[in-house]
Amino acid sequence: MSRERLSRRKFLAGSAAAGATILLTKESAAAAEGKKTFTILHTNDLHSNLIGLGPASDYTPFTLNDDKTRGGFARLATLIATRKEARKDQGPVLVLDAGDYSMGTAFGAAIRETGAELQLLARMGCDATTFGNHDFDLGPDGLAKAIGVAAEAGRIPAVVASNTNFTANDATLTDLQRLAEEGVIRRHLVIERGGMRFGIFGLMGKESIRYTSGAGAITFPDAIETAKELVKLLRETEQVDVVICLSHGGLDQGKDGRFTDGEDVRLAEAVPGIDVVIGGHTHSTLDEAIIVNGRTPIVQTGKYGENLGELVITLGGGKLKVESYKLHPIDDTIVGDRAIADEIVKIQKAVTEVVFASRGYRIDQPLAVAPRDLPNTFTDIAGGTLLANLVTDSFRKATKADIGFTANGLMRAGLTRGKSGVQTVYDVFAVAPLGAGVVDTTAGSTLVTAYFTGQELKNLFEFFLVDSPAHPGEYFPRASGIRFRYDPSRQMFDVVTAIEVGDIDRGYCAIDITEKNERLYSLSCPLYLGMMILAIPKYTKGKLTLVPKNENGEPLKSKTEGLETPRGSTPDLLPPPGTVDKGSIATVVEKGAVREIKEWQAIMDYLRSLPVKGEGELPAIPVDERASEIRAIKAG
Repeated sequence: MSRERLSRRKFLAGSAAAGATILLTKESAAAAEGKKTFTILHTNDLHSNLIGLGPASDYTPFTLNDDKTRGGFARLATLIATRKEARKDQGPVLVLDAGDYSMGTAFGAAIRETGAELQLLARMGCDATTFGNHDFDLGPDGLAKAIGVAAEAGRIPAVVASNTNFTANDATLTDLQRLAEEGVIRRHLVIERGGMRFGIFGLMGKESIRYTSGAGAITFPDAIETAKELVKLLRETEQVDVVICLSHGGLDQGKDGRFTDGEDVRLAEAVPGIDVVIGGHTHSTLDEAIIVNGRTPIVQTGKYGENLGELVITLGGGKLKVESYKLHPIDDTIVGDRAIADEIVKIQKAVTEVVFASRGYRIDQPLAVAPRDLPNTFTDIAGGTLLANLVTDSFRKATKADIGFTANGLMRAGLTRGKSGVQTVYDVFAVAPLGAGVVDTTAGSTLVTAYFTGQELKNLFEFFLVDSPAHPGEYFPRASGIRFRYDPSRQMFDVVTAIEVGDIDRGYCAIDITEKNERLYSLSCPLYLGMMILAIPKYTKGKLTLVPKNENGEPLKSKTEGLETPRGSTPDLLPPPGTVDKGSIATVVEKGAVREIKEWQAIMDYLRSLPVKGEGELPAIPVDERASEIRAIKAG
């Protein structure tokens, strides 16, 4: 070894020893003053990302520095274990999650059968989690099944849900009520560790409640009033030293990109008895803790397990102080945990059987090659339209509707080229993983079709063009078979100036967007989004009106009113008389059994229909000028 390298090694070793000495000195001094130190390792919005983000085929958790994927439970498990070991001599360590642990990848689609997310969280040492809005996507009974199967398989984290009320007399809530009686789901949790008592409760914020599409008969009492009640109980009855809130409420991002407001901030301001807020929902990446009231830290790690948060706090004389806060990236500098990875391989087989096999797919099946990244950037630059056009074109092709429609936030992931560009079923499913069916209750939002007038189309676009500070860009409308112009400087609900129907091949034709035009235009979108469209008059207090109709102009009365085959299907594929009512949900029918067209299925079928250069080759996803056509034209 050269003298230079030897000197450098001695210097690094000496620096590390000096750093450790400083740390021990600070904590020894704190101990002498009667102060106690504790550490919280935390995650949020994991969304079933059991393997790393990027092309699934690139993810190599057992080798270092050879892929660009982020996240993955095998790597997360290693990092949690490493940080727990590093912090154990400086006080108790808690591992907490702030909700939306499920729904986002193909693993979430099989959660009712596997309960994989909670099982693996427990194996990684997670002490408690809470509910996020997407954890309800498969309905109260689906949520209960997922928790129940995980609990039956072994230990799971405590599920702490303080303002989630499922006491109503409703058959779909029976299993959730049973899990509460058994203590699997609870209003609060007390952990005694390292001579300290920690009181933990969990909340759903207003924003997350608003987008809890599968709650059914579940209700959500006010978060702030619930927090006041729980803080009093934990302080006075449970005599805890520290009160921690797992909040699926979120943060608002200012124009400067900083997070200084939002539900989590307002919660901490209104309930000063909360010591720590572990946040989620808005996928906010906080490099520094937000300190409220001069004492309460709010932290959040981003999304999808890209980072692990580490919050170190000292408590003494009734005063709490943040000693440090850091986000640890989860990337290929970390060797994954072999046991966790082996378990995930077993779960993958179950996912193929439960989700994909009935439609002729398997989880690791290659579908197409991406010549470049197709990000979901929420903008019309940097390739943002490539993914949006691909998705909405696939909807229109699947249903033969005039218009295919979605919103930025419904596309949950982009397609990353990676090393080879190969996109598998797993990668494509992550673009459209939300919701479930109607008659076919397997995971994945069904495509629904309804008819609207020109003025109703304008109202629909007006609604989705209103931005939210908690979700900037997430509601922006994306479409196929239509092109619209808008001027954001105009008054809210009157920014759309023109709509044209058609496409780049046939050309576009302007339509009348006033009440004079009675012609109906068919529009297909995911059911998850369709339920939002149905509620537009309610959300806008009647300022924007629309009525989803069938092709005869008759209002649709329910989401099950109208399972039909895609337009152009042959009569012998229609469902048998009495099977379903004629209506709006796009389906295919095989051997008398209704099979709805899933959002993800439409995209996969579309990719497989693309031309190939040679036999046995995969099709290339188009990224030319036509594929990146701008369909939302902003004034100026």
